[in-house]
Amino acid sequence: MDADGPSTVPSFMGGTAARRASDALRDARRRHRGDERTPKGWSDAAHAPGNRCAAIDKAVFESLARRAVEAERARRPMELPDEALETLAWLHGAKHLQKALEVVQNGRVRRLVGEKSGRIVYTVGGSGANEAPYLCFPSHFCSCKAFSFECVNREESLACKHQLAAKLASVLGSHRTDVVDDLLLGNKMLELLG
Repeated sequence: MDADGPSTVPSFMGGTAARRASDALRDARRRHRGDERTPKGWSDAAHAPGNRCAAIDKAVFESLARRAVEAERARRPMELPDEALETLAWLHGAKHLQKALEVVQNGRVRRLVGEKSGRIVYTVGGSGANEAPYLCFPSHFCSCKAFSFECVNREESLACKHQLAAKLASVLGSHRTDVVDDLLLGNKMLELLG
């Protein structure tokens, strides 16, 4: 056991991912408590707290993807472990995660795949039944206002609920997939951005 107490890395994560996540959590706790020994003004993007949280998020989804493949091979349904949900709630906020899960459960995630290019774009509807879908690239963009405000301008969140919903739907296989002509895909992207 280290000075920061027992590891809080979820038990479903193994090997290198667990070590990286454990180190990132420990470092994030130190930063949060103000124990960081780094000189004021020193900046290293790889050591920024947001980047550490993004690394933990990535490790959680990589682990979930491995579990999804195993579940598919065993022909059993994929279930989200409680530890994964706890980690995602810690990273994104419980309310944010709940909203993303509601979007997934309501079937509001659609995956569009370009017929020739193989490009993948997600359209994700909001929680409201009448809310128009947003263009979403789970790892780096969403056309919603929350992404611009909270993720880009204020840097308060790793992802908006639409990005989180797209990632969850992808892992759970609970999205509708449509293969479309690449021209139609481009037009759909322009329509959703406009």
